[in-house]
Amino acid sequence: MVRAVLAGVALGVLVFASGSLILYQAGGVLPAAGGLVATLSAALAAGLWAGAPGPPAGSPPTWRWVGAGVSLAVAGIFGTAWQGVGGERFGGMGRALALLFLVGIPVYAIGFLLPALAAWAARPADDAAPAPGAGDGIVLGVLGGAAVGASLAGLFLLPDLAPGPLLLGVGALLTFPLFFPMHAAAAPDSAEEVLHEEETAFGTLRVARLVHPGEQRQPEVRLYVNDEIESGEQERSGAPTFAYVAAAERWLLEGAPRGAAYLFLGGGAYTLPRRIAEDDPSAAVTVVELDPAVTRAAYRWFGVKPEHGIVSLHGDARAVAQGLEPGAYDRVFLDVYDGTEAVPHHLVTVEALALLGGLLRPGGELLVNLIGVARGEGECRLWSTVRTAARAFPSVALYAHLGRDFPERQNFLLAAAAEPGVSFPARAGLFEPWPAAEWPEIACATVYRDRQGQNEAAPPAGGRGGRAATAAAD
Repeated sequence: MVRAVLAGVALGVLVFASGSLILYQAGGVLPAAGGLVATLSAALAAGLWAGAPGPPAGSPPTWRWVGAGVSLAVAGIFGTAWQGVGGERFGGMGRALALLFLVGIPVYAIGFLLPALAAWAARPADDAAPAPGAGDGIVLGVLGGAAVGASLAGLFLLPDLAPGPLLLGVGALLTFPLFFPMHAAAAPDSAEEVLHEEETAFGTLRVARLVHPGEQRQPEVRLYVNDEIESGEQERSGAPTFAYVAAAERWLLEGAPRGAAYLFLGGGAYTLPRRIAEDDPSAAVTVVELDPAVTRAAYRWFGVKPEHGIVSLHGDARAVAQGLEPGAYDRVFLDVYDGTEAVPHHLVTVEALALLGGLLRPGGELLVNLIGVARGEGECRLWSTVRTAARAFPSVALYAHLGRDFPERQNFLLAAAAEPGVSFPARAGLFEPWPAAEWPEIACATVYRDRQGQNEAAPPAGGRGGRAATAAAD
């Protein structure tokens, strides 16, 4: 917020200081003012457009901040020279240069900075969803700062300071935050309270309530299975705290008809099925969950209610899927893990994916939550799963949470459809698309099958559309 206000102050001072030079020239105040407002509006809009959506969440906008400061300093130097040589006497050419250097470039640089500042403010903590309302706070900070900057420049600064030195000073002020680390100050540790714990036939289950220091963040309720965190949501709103759940919700709802049939393989805390049912009460939601104790915990601690109409089926996801009606679902979401942050092998073979594809109606789509490394140790498993999906389905898309160059484990969303040429959503929430033409060639990646070593052609997903045209060998 402090940085947002500072950017707004710089913008307000810039407009008044530049205006004092540009409006001073002959030729009429109204034409000069019109050119000033038009240049300001166009430069700010262009900067916001070029700067969106900002860098990956968590990356401080350092170089953009430097660019804004340097552009203001250049404006100050130009303004000083402009006054020294009497720039107003150059007529239309001088006016164009003044609009470019005193307004266009610095306003564009500030506009280019703001989306990055908003993205940095909304950075998630660990795997949490973005901070709610961060973008609104940045907007208010910039507007408030602009009002303060304009008032200071018009009432106090310009009567005593020349516009050129004033802009130089504001440029130096804008770079002042770079002397301080752009990361959140260390906060007191959050306190976790165990609400429920039990041993089941399939492992251990624990529900915990995480209370964050201060009053700005809601307490979080988390589900642990075999000491691995499986899901989390805000206690009062029920909003997911896992970024991939929020992204999957956006993706699943985009383009799905009202009253659609959803199949969730892996229930966890039922956060996503519950939110789908709340968004569309006419939707038919079915959840396949291995452990009945997990389902009971979802109803007891995570806001699931009988009126949501969610149908729960208990058992192994693939075995249950084999007994479901083919072509009965508009959306299938696979989110099953065995405690090793990897989808069980028997759910991501060509045969298993073909089975899931057969459950889709015409126009239906499959979405898979993957955890892996794009490049480096662990890349074989991720790209083997992607390659297998490309073999089983004619239409496949991949979305990355933290970017393709992120060196550590992150969530990916893998989308597939049984018809060729499907146009998937351009984004999945904050997850960015990774075009298939830009996927890396990983030598160790393979195509998963129920019986490794088989060379026969993969069956078409759901019996429709044929198999993907891919050069990947088994």
